[in-house]
Amino acid sequence: MNRIMILAAMVVAATLLSPSATAQSGDTGMREQFVAVIDELNDNSFRKFQEAIDDEAFVSRVLGTRVIDEEARRAFAQSFASNLQQMFQSSFPAARTEEEAAGEIIGTIVSFEQDGDEARALVRYAGEGFRYTWHAYDLLRRGGRLQIVDWFDYYQARWFSEIAGDSLVRSMPGPASVRSVLEMPKPTRGQLFQVGELFKAVRDGNPRRYVEIYDGLEDALRQEPFIVEQNFHYWRILRDPGRLRAAAGALANTFPGDARYSLGLAEFYVQSRRFEDAIVEFNRLEDALGIDDAVIGSLKATAAMALGDFERAEAMALGATEAEPGLELAWWTLLRTRTAAEDYAGATEAMSVLEDRFDHLLIPEQLRRDRFLKVLIEQQEYKDWRDARDQA
Repeated sequence: MNRIMILAAMVVAATLLSPSATAQSGDTGMREQFVAVIDELNDNSFRKFQEAIDDEAFVSRVLGTRVIDEEARRAFAQSFASNLQQMFQSSFPAARTEEEAAGEIIGTIVSFEQDGDEARALVRYAGEGFRYTWHAYDLLRRGGRLQIVDWFDYYQARWFSEIAGDSLVRSMPGPASVRSVLEMPKPTRGQLFQVGELFKAVRDGNPRRYVEIYDGLEDALRQEPFIVEQNFHYWRILRDPGRLRAAAGALANTFPGDARYSLGLAEFYVQSRRFEDAIVEFNRLEDALGIDDAVIGSLKATAAMALGDFERAEAMALGATEAEPGLELAWWTLLRTRTAAEDYAGATEAMSVLEDRFDHLLIPEQLRRDRFLKVLIEQQEYKDWRDARDQA
């Protein structure tokens, strides 16, 4: 394998760190073309997505994000078209089990706004194991054809062009490239060398070397925003509880109230059972997205339920069903919140929707398998509801 191909492979590896929509009036085809792109992704085809990318324009956009080594620039430009699909796929939340890895990631267009030949589309991607991310796409229409300009990835907390540019810096971290990601005005040669070695450890997949270098950094370097962000993403992937806890604290302190990091922090707070903090971040994320998202509403409801705040949990779950009546998760969340609140009559209303709209059969044998819902079996409201359904 020649050096160019090795660099291309390193760039791809480094990228790991990293209801129907309603269009506004005047839409004459952009939405339909974008729907076709997402539909093909859901059918495991990347063809339309790749065709909607202007390779030359996107490569120029990536190479303009940082000061990048010339050899890395050439390698990226030569390999971009063949590696785009792998880079795109590697940016999604990592699977934690074989079952999750075997499942599909399905995209849903949750908003689409158009102004002339420009549009912004928001897509929610969902994978097995309640893995979610949102991408905000900048779109253009040129010659009647849809073009994807770039997209903001709320899981990676960056524009995709920035993710790729940062990966190129890590692939060949020379002094000029390292200097371009640091905010300190005059880093010394020693500081540039240390950060370059840290980037090489990420590039090479060497956690032991990463810890050795990171722990030896002076405070000024550890507090650099780029390093704070990288450190959080790195330990989120490797799932070291102690390191991740410290990295999340540094991220929250460095970027207070910044919605770009809300999805990652909310995920961490849920895992750490800091549910009130998670709700704050979910609210901040929803504000940034500019919509009432039913998945986020369901996640907030689950967090409130874990806090024992059943009234707030039920209100959040009900809001999720109203925001997206066709989202099955929202109805399951409403069922669980009402059951936890001992609102058994309300629980049967949610069960009716789950049976009628989503083809479930919520008989006692099914409920008995769920430690949260099996309490319904002995409730008179459920018995009356089940008898009426069975006799209908």
